[in-house]
Amino acid sequence: MGHPLILEPLVNATICLLPCRNGLLSEHYSILKTNPSQAMRYLIPLFFSIFLLSVAGADGIDDIVSARNKPDPLVQLTAKERAWLANHKRIRIAFDGSLPPYSFLNDSGQLEGIAIEVMNTLSKRLGINFETYPNTTWNQLYEAAAEHKVDVVATMVNRPDRAQWFIFTQPYLIKSLVIMTKRDNVTIKNRTDLVGKTVAMAKGYQYVDRVIEEFPSVIPYFVDSMLDGLNAVSTEKADAAITFMATASYLQTKYLLTELKVAAFYDRNSANESIAVRKDWPTLAVILQKALDTLSEKETQNIYAKWVPAITPSTDYGLIWKIVTAFILVLVLLLLWIARVRRQNRKINLSKTEVQSTNKILQALQIDLEHLVLKRTAELNSSENKFRNLVENLRNEFFFYQRDCEGIFTYISPSITNILGYTADEFMTHYHEYLTDNPVNLKIDEHTERYTQNATNPPYQLEICDAQKNIHWLEVKDTPVYDEYGKCIGVDGIAHDITVRKQADDRLIWLSYYDELTGLANRRLFTDRLQHAINMAHRTQLSVSIFYLDLDCFKSVNDNMGHAAGDEVLKETARRLVSTLRDSDIAARLGGDEFILLLPETDAEGAAPVAEKILKTLRESYIIEKMEFSLGASIGIAVYPEDSDNGEKLIHLADTAMYQAKQEKLGFSFYSESMQQEKTVE
Repeated sequence: MGHPLILEPLVNATICLLPCRNGLLSEHYSILKTNPSQAMRYLIPLFFSIFLLSVAGADGIDDIVSARNKPDPLVQLTAKERAWLANHKRIRIAFDGSLPPYSFLNDSGQLEGIAIEVMNTLSKRLGINFETYPNTTWNQLYEAAAEHKVDVVATMVNRPDRAQWFIFTQPYLIKSLVIMTKRDNVTIKNRTDLVGKTVAMAKGYQYVDRVIEEFPSVIPYFVDSMLDGLNAVSTEKADAAITFMATASYLQTKYLLTELKVAAFYDRNSANESIAVRKDWPTLAVILQKALDTLSEKETQNIYAKWVPAITPSTDYGLIWKIVTAFILVLVLLLLWIARVRRQNRKINLSKTEVQSTNKILQALQIDLEHLVLKRTAELNSSENKFRNLVENLRNEFFFYQRDCEGIFTYISPSITNILGYTADEFMTHYHEYLTDNPVNLKIDEHTERYTQNATNPPYQLEICDAQKNIHWLEVKDTPVYDEYGKCIGVDGIAHDITVRKQADDRLIWLSYYDELTGLANRRLFTDRLQHAINMAHRTQLSVSIFYLDLDCFKSVNDNMGHAAGDEVLKETARRLVSTLRDSDIAARLGGDEFILLLPETDAEGAAPVAEKILKTLRESYIIEKMEFSLGASIGIAVYPEDSDNGEKLIHLADTAMYQAKQEKLGFSFYSESMQQEKTVE
């Protein structure tokens, strides 16, 4: 019989060697602790069980987060992805040990938290083994991941400077920054109240520099950890602390920091965490994203509820009472004012009766007088209106002028003020002073030269600036004036302002080549530019890439928020596309939520980073009608001349590749012959 004080540590050490399988080791451990006298009876079977389990888990027993033999059917993997997993038995994963409650070392030195539970779930669903990297210090595990000593980092913020080493999944840990104060602090209610305050912030976090940049007058109080920051507020060494909401909730609960409260959000979703995968393993990133997509909302909520208790900013009841008191005071004053007005109205009504009887007599006299006046003026108005309408129309659209052969105006009709904003005296200069740089204005000198040769001119058009430097289009008809010897001494003319008509004509021409909603090229213009690019590429022996782009979840925006919101989404998408492309690239809208892009002098290798950049831009949040949401997109790519030398066929092939990318949730996809073969088989 072994002594209990010796046996229990032995059993504890033995149990910790292997993960629990179906509760077997936990059951033995319970028996040995509660019945030390039976220790020797269970010891031999226990070691035998340990031996069998060690053999079963020989492929990676140390530091395994979880393991399964086969992927869960819930995760739809392609044959290529399943083959990849079969060829990569060992996948090394690293966790940040200082980020409670997402991932951290507990009091026993074991990793736990939201990220660990999520990765456990993904491991089970994918049937893969994760080998945990022993070092949990962020800087060291980051360097190890960059050197491919670690394959996956469970939590990392997707930043542009990290794209050269890692591929990121969509964020799965939502992190918001909150402002923590003592419960009796009523001076800090929002982020602007931090001005001039002492704020505790943990060293090494990205948000610290941003806070100092946004609020230069903040007095930073640097601490080693977020717990130290909360303690600094608790001991009044700092007025407030900025930390992550879930971290604050966890630390408050664990360390009983009941005297603290969430005063306000600093910002929301500012540092959301993704899974980072080594750059040369893109297939693993796609597999992990598919597994993340299978997590239901209920599963996610259950995991968060375990680590993050519900927490909301405190309610300022003092402010509420002030508002209620002010409302009551205003209501009382309003009632008193209404009572006074009613008393005055009663007095007014008494005198109003007397006034009404007098007014009736005056109204009868007024009606008789009006009939006489109307009868006499109607005859005059009938003839005057015709003349006035003619003058008014001419005044707003036509002006008359005279100028000498040198081009100096000698007479301008007063209607010039209504049309161009100049007075007649201001306009008495050379006509070149008002002409724009439009080449169409060069013909006016040719017309003047023709008059000196006794020739006539048809009406012609000019582009001219008014007094406010706005552009006007005039249709001009000149008539030369000759002296008794037949020499041209000047020109009489009439100018018609056709700006509105010209703008309408230009608008019609523009609409025939551009999309009215987004301002992008339409299919007609895009096809012309594509053919031109192909012709140029044929001569220069360069490639041309076609992107066929379709927005994800756009239909739900139209259905839930209306077509006006959908139109705003399309216009914002167009602005983002134009800002991403080069000046030589062409973006067009084909209709609905489908866009097509033309990238001259771009091969497949150059098209891939452009597609990634576009997808990243389109995944950024849209804010429409005070609603914030994300859409994303799917892009299909076809390349001239590798895929085809025909423009219409290239568009069709890019459309096919886009459909493939959407089906497999790849973000973007190049057209390949295998796609065509799969489509033929189907």
